[in-house]
Amino acid sequence: MKRRIFALFAAFILLLTCVIGCENVEYIDTTSVEESSQNIYEKLESELPDISGDENGNPIERTFTIVTDKKSVFYNEESTSGSVEKAVEARANFLQDKYGATLDVKQKGSSAVASELKTALESGLEYADMLCISAKETVKLQISGLLTDMNTLPDFNIESAYFDPNNAKNLATNQTLYLLPDATAQVYEDAYVMFFNRDLVNTKAGKDPETLVMQGKWTWDSFNEIARASAPDVYNKSIAELETDIFGYAAYFSEGVFPYVMWVGTGSKVINNNYKNPVALSMSVEEITDIAKVLKNIYNTKGRYPLVKNETTSAFESGRVAFLCHRLDYFYALRDGTTKGANYGILPIPKLNDSQKGYHTMVSSEARVFSVPKTVANNSEEDRRFVSAVISATCASGRETVKKAFLNHHIALYLNNNAETVMFTTILDSITFDFANTYGDAISSIRRPTTTAINDYIEFGSALNTSINNSISGFNKYCEDNFN
Repeated sequence: MKRRIFALFAAFILLLTCVIGCENVEYIDTTSVEESSQNIYEKLESELPDISGDENGNPIERTFTIVTDKKSVFYNEESTSGSVEKAVEARANFLQDKYGATLDVKQKGSSAVASELKTALESGLEYADMLCISAKETVKLQISGLLTDMNTLPDFNIESAYFDPNNAKNLATNQTLYLLPDATAQVYEDAYVMFFNRDLVNTKAGKDPETLVMQGKWTWDSFNEIARASAPDVYNKSIAELETDIFGYAAYFSEGVFPYVMWVGTGSKVINNNYKNPVALSMSVEEITDIAKVLKNIYNTKGRYPLVKNETTSAFESGRVAFLCHRLDYFYALRDGTTKGANYGILPIPKLNDSQKGYHTMVSSEARVFSVPKTVANNSEEDRRFVSAVISATCASGRETVKKAFLNHHIALYLNNNAETVMFTTILDSITFDFANTYGDAISSIRRPTTTAINDYIEFGSALNTSINNSISGFNKYCEDNFN
């Protein structure tokens, strides 16, 4: 078994090294990429839980059923691309060798999952070992009482490194965990990033945004300065011409999303420290206001293109918007193989200021997460230990393969130079799930005093203290009744 796993990872690491070793990629620290496959195997072997095998100690062959809204995340299909496909294949083989797990992947829509899971639970039937659907829909399943607290699974430890503990803790609700984010779910396409038009962005003052990112000085102030220098006319106009003027920046999404993307980019959390603690607001109204005021001054400028969605992307692609905030999957539309694609660069969301440690890239609530259906709670202890072990191994092997494969796939197909590789790596390393955004999209009592209050203040000038104070009692009651 060890030889087979070693061979799989050796081949995979060779693939990664070849791709990363391509010309003009010199800023990447390849230490982790070039780590020997033997070390990777030994690390996984020592960290992962053991389960009983047959009389010879070999793993017992068992089916592990996954219900997901995207089958290619777990099973090779024509839609799975490049080196990501190799990572998915290596992971499936690892699960087979380590625990005898044969993946049975079923693709279903979220509404079907909710209906079928409810029926199975009422009938005392088995449904699946693990779910992988959007965070927003997973929260709805939790609200409906259809999920198992993963902390109750044998040998499950949220603080294990292979679970991406920081993001896992971001989504914990005191002593419970129902949503498990991980690299293997390939959430990267759902991250919010900043695109820019190289032909419009004014770098004459030495403010190149890619350089600023690498220096840790890509802040909302520097963003605002470059945006104003790139579209000076529209900032000085009383009334802008939407069809002809050049704008400093725009955001694709519907109203009420971009302000909170800005907020999360500052590293500020309205709800924080909710792992093993009561779910509550972690910032005072005064603290929230001080940060939101900075963002409001940037958001409410004449240089922001006021339309959204198709009108916004059309203006950006026609060369009339310098910066565009959009989800990462828009990158593929920009890099469609034409020479024009190189005109568009990619950046993380700016920091609040120079002293902020690291960048923070908020993930959409549409990103997929892992969860365990409540039907598993009725299984035998042996079966539950199997589920726990395979989920752990799925996350562990994914952290060594899928994330790197995703990056290298983009180095080979979409990224043009050193700086872009650094930008992309920085974005992947800064991805974060925000509790208020993830849960608030499905629970109005969470949304009103958090995302809605901040969005309304930045976008419309609504009083933060009024918005929060008017809804805090409902928020506290919901949290006390459901989380604490």
